[in-house]
This record gives sequence, C-alpha cells and structure tokens, in this order.
Amino acid sequence: MTARSFKFAIVFAVGVILLGAVIVYGGVRWFDPFWREVLIVQTAVEPADAIVVLGGESQGRPVEAARLYNEGLAPRVFVVGTGDNERNRRALLRAGVPEDRITCETASESTLENAMFVRPLLEKAGVHRAILVTSSYHTRRALAVFQQRVPGIRFEMASSRIGWWDTPKGRRQEDVWAVIEFIKIPAYWILYGVHPWIEKSPAVGTLAPVT
Repeated sequence: MTARSFKFAIVFAVGVILLGAVIVYGGVRWFDPFWREVLIVQTAVEPADAIVVLGGESQGRPVEAARLYNEGLAPRVFVVGTGDNERNRRALLRAGVPEDRITCETASESTLENAMFVRPLLEKAGVHRAILVTSSYHTRRALAVFQQRVPGIRFEMASSRIGWWDTPKGRRQEDVWAVIEFIKIPAYWILYGVHPWIEKSPAVGTLAPVT
C-alpha cells in the first residue's frame, strides 16, 4: 500500500466511525458545521451553455436547475443518472423548462458514471461551460469528478437543498448523507484516482491539500 493509500485508508476508517456515531447518537453538535465547511463548494454561477442535474435526489435538484434555466443562465438542461431520471425530468417540465430543452442520460449509476456517460452528450452539443446542480453535501466530490473526468469543459457548481432538511429529523438525515460523503471521497481517490481538491476557480469553501 502506498503512503497516499494508507493515509486515505485511515480517513476511510474514521468515516466509518463517524457514521456509526451519527446513527447511534443522533448526530454530534460539531459535525454539522464541520461538514458544511469542508464538503460544500459553491462557485460563482455565470451564464453557461448547459445545466447538468445529477441524479440521486429528485426534489431540490430539479427545482434549482429550473430556477437557473428560468433566470436565463443556460439554454438547455441535461438530466443524468438512472433511477430518478424521469422524476427529475417531470419536475423540470412542471417548473417551466420546455421539453425540447431537456436531454436525458439514463444509464449512469454513480457520480463517476454521471460524468463519463454525459461527457459525449455535452461534447456533441458543443458545451464549453456547464453548471452542475447537486445536493450541498455532494458538491465537492461531484465537482472534483467532473473537473478531472471531463477536462475540456469548465464546470460551475450550484448546490441545492430541500426544505425538510431544516427540520430536526431532516437535518439528521442530511448529516448522515454527509458522513457517507466522507467515506466516498477517499474511496473515489483510492479506487478511481479522483482526488477531492477543486481546481482553481471563483469558488467558495475549497479545501487545501494536506501536507
């Protein structure tokens, strides 16, 4: 095992411990502000060629994507990921996005596959700048994956949340998803070579490399 793999194996183990703590004790007070500081990445959102809605949550994400579209920040929306793809498409339609402005990618089953499978669709459409839309806790890993696996396109990041996460039970659920991210981030680095450091951009909340 290399030194880098060993370091992140330790982080992986710590993540498992944290997950157990969140589940058993119903969350810890320091964890909520901690993960929001570390995991959330929000870049400056400027006019782009497309909006990319990642699968995995079908309430906040399509609503935020539709808002960006209706504000004129991009002329088309790509919906990626199997499972909730159709729900996200219908939510976009209800929010006023025309059907002919929506392109669906229905085969990907992970964030890595989201990037790999939508890449040819974006390139075929001539997209040079795109806005990613995903849940707040997922923003760091999502942006890192797209920056590293789709290098020819500049990605901006817009985070989304659902109102229920502002309730006590909802916040505990959001904290659990955040802990899972602390497990997935080192796993993505070890298994796929996707590191969590965001490339230089007009971003807020980026994490500096550990030395």
